[in-house]
Amino acid sequence: MKRVLLIGLSVLLFGILFVMLRTGREDNGNFTMKGESFLEDIRIIHKEDGISIWTLTANKAEFIEGGDKAELNNITMAIPKNDVILFADRGIYSFSEHSFTTDGVVKAESKDYKITADSIDYEISSGRIKTDGRIILETKGFNVEGIGMRTEPEEKVSILNDVKAIFHR
Repeated sequence: MKRVLLIGLSVLLFGILFVMLRTGREDNGNFTMKGESFLEDIRIIHKEDGISIWTLTANKAEFIEGGDKAELNNITMAIPKNDVILFADRGIYSFSEHSFTTDGVVKAESKDYKITADSIDYEISSGRIKTDGRIILETKGFNVEGIGMRTEPEEKVSILNDVKAIFHR
């Protein structure tokens, strides 16, 4: 009788232990970080057909809004196809929308031009970029300044207001 009771008690305790260990693992894939949680030296790479389309790096990423968005610090985004490197102090990357937004100064550099904008909204999946703030485009042949800019996937760029151009000889 003692043996049956001991086996029954052991099975019961093992069952309780199993349930307790199993309970904390049922998060259904939700990735949420709160408080002082962050990642350092983060790199997000977007590839199509095995070719790197763009690489976004940041010194620090703090996840917000249930882990769907990350607030990034000290950002560099390289777009090899266009030979462009973008720099920003801060920005927010949305994993679900595949978009990147900054509320501070952004600089983009290429071998042929340099662009400075007050902020940008970059919809990465379509390649569309927009800003409502001040924008300056500098090249060897001319400079263009204005307020507001929109790009289209076919590489059409429109500066919307107060456009000023200076041509160099």
